[in-house]
Amino acid sequence: MIDREQIGIRIAALRKKAGLSQAGLAEKLGISPQAVSKWESGKNLPDIDLFRELAWLFNTTIDCIADTSLSFEPKSEQTSLPSNATALIHDNESRSLLESLAPYCSDTELCNLAREFGKGNLRLSLSAALEKQDEQLVKTTFIPPEALTKHTLRELAPYFAKVFGEMLGDVEPGLCRVANLLCCPICGGNLSLYTQENQEIYFSCKNSHHYPVIDGVVDFGSREIPGEMWSQFFKNYDYYLREQHAPGNPRYHQGSVSCSEARWQELKKRRPRVILDIASGTGSGLKYDLQRINWPCLVIMTDLSHRVLKYNKRYFSEELVNPYVDLVCLACDCSCLPFADHTVDMVVSHAGFESMQLKMLDGFREGYRILKPDGTAVYNMSLLEDHNSANTRKWLELCHTIPDFTSFCGELYDLPSWQNLCSRVGYSCTETRKIYGELPAPDTDVFPFQNEVLQWMGTTLCVSTK
Repeated sequence: MIDREQIGIRIAALRKKAGLSQAGLAEKLGISPQAVSKWESGKNLPDIDLFRELAWLFNTTIDCIADTSLSFEPKSEQTSLPSNATALIHDNESRSLLESLAPYCSDTELCNLAREFGKGNLRLSLSAALEKQDEQLVKTTFIPPEALTKHTLRELAPYFAKVFGEMLGDVEPGLCRVANLLCCPICGGNLSLYTQENQEIYFSCKNSHHYPVIDGVVDFGSREIPGEMWSQFFKNYDYYLREQHAPGNPRYHQGSVSCSEARWQELKKRRPRVILDIASGTGSGLKYDLQRINWPCLVIMTDLSHRVLKYNKRYFSEELVNPYVDLVCLACDCSCLPFADHTVDMVVSHAGFESMQLKMLDGFREGYRILKPDGTAVYNMSLLEDHNSANTRKWLELCHTIPDFTSFCGELYDLPSWQNLCSRVGYSCTETRKIYGELPAPDTDVFPFQNEVLQWMGTTLCVSTK
């Protein structure tokens, strides 16, 4: 028999662990806060489709939410603590408790608990009560934690995990979710998420490499390319907003179907749960997708510039908030992404690969490395029509009048050479769709563009499958 009350208790506990209010959870699911309230009070049950969405949002299973027993399904089969958690605790009682919690907590949660126990901020206290109802008499006795056997701890661990999750669940859900994907770009070790009493949030590995969350952006210490400090174009957030609200270069809206719409159709068809945007810039491409996503997912924006990502985080959180999306911004070098292998469902790029200039191929290979098997990269590329055509040859002549053109643009590809490169990187296939073609070359010896120097080229949408 289904116990609605117990299911409601589990939903409430998981919601608090994710740092969400009832209204916040309702927003993510596209329902009313009253519906969530009725679930948690045991009056109603979610529809089966909503059970699936709840399981994904809370990083658990439908069985874990709907099972008639209160115990949670283990998240993993691990029985030992991560080394960085072990280093934070110094007494056997705390260590035994955390070991019992290992199957029910992520490494990040275990490290946060270990830190709190090590600092003396958390203390386990158990009580048992006897109630004599006819006299309304209650007597309580306290049980010292050291009296518990390992078997008892294992039996009680699901309950402890639920309570600890409620106590420590105040970190942005997206940061909690991305913590399970990250690795240290210096030593390659797993990164764990920590919070301090002064509200400082940071990621750290077992070798104590430290990456703070500053203004909502995880800062991996990356810097823009010398001489290409493009983010300085935005003097402040007001200048950034002017750029976001501007119509943009009409060249990039050409084609019977725009590149943004064609890319969105690929996303909608696959409904990826983890999307990583390579070299996001101001998110001009991702902006189109974020207004349309209607399934729960984690979207990760990456760029060298912490400054622009800080503005992105604010803009997308205030003006383009999507209740289905957990948005995380990482200031990092996209040619050396801080992600473990095979962790991302989809890599997207709106001219991001090309913006990396001479590091473009490094970024492209990194995108392949972090994709899961059968994952896809969906991106647009500026490709030559035909090396042998008079129009292309004229444009290439004009390009080489630009000082240091090859030093910042590198090699230019046509469709066959690009598909060949994709195959060499490891992609099993690359489907392409021509969006629009080359501009006619001008009858002049002067290159006509000062900025966005590749806009004369045609644009092709590529979908590369791992």
